[in-house]
Amino acid sequence: MNNFINAEINDFNQKENGYLALFCIRLGNFNVKADAQAMIPVTVSLSDSDYNFEDVASATRPNDYTFDVTPKNENNTQAIIQGVAEMHPEFKVAVKLKEYSDGSKEKHIIYTMPDVTKERRDLLNEMCKTCYDECLAKLEMTYTKRLADTAQLLLKMPEDADNARKAFKKTYNDAKENAEKLLNAKLKEIEEGYQRYLQGKDNIWENSYENDPAFDYINEAEDIDA
Repeated sequence: MNNFINAEINDFNQKENGYLALFCIRLGNFNVKADAQAMIPVTVSLSDSDYNFEDVASATRPNDYTFDVTPKNENNTQAIIQGVAEMHPEFKVAVKLKEYSDGSKEKHIIYTMPDVTKERRDLLNEMCKTCYDECLAKLEMTYTKRLADTAQLLLKMPEDADNARKAFKKTYNDAKENAEKLLNAKLKEIEEGYQRYLQGKDNIWENSYENDPAFDYINEAEDIDA
């Protein structure tokens, strides 16, 4: 196939995948489980400068619904809490001290995901489907435009035209299929969160940390002077 046509196909593939990546990020921002990418856009203000979350703290996931955040400098605890709150005000937050066998203690910020109540489930489902429709619209618009932009070129290369159109069509169909898979996976996650809430398993704080002898409860974050 002509090199220029191959370049067009590759460029189209990148654009369609870009829309899928954006759709995936938008779904990830609808926090049901503790998705690692949730902390990526968080910025923390220290001494009139803004820092990325990973510059000032590290995070682990002890379970699917909890972040365990360790400040790199405990003096920055309140600033980290404020930075996360600006991006994710829905997260439940508390601070604990973990005591080690040598007697040393380390401050941890514990975030749990908000309950998936019926109202929240319905709202999340609606927002996910809206994002899905917008993604499909962009995929279709890009596909239609690419066919129009390459129409005259393909008329001059009849030996490559059919294969090129098939390649564009396959990329478009694959992108739509992947978008649907992403949507269905998120809707399933939301429903699982709702069922967890109905079953009384929503209090991940109680299940994960309240009875852990390695941790001493300090207070709710808003009452803490770091």
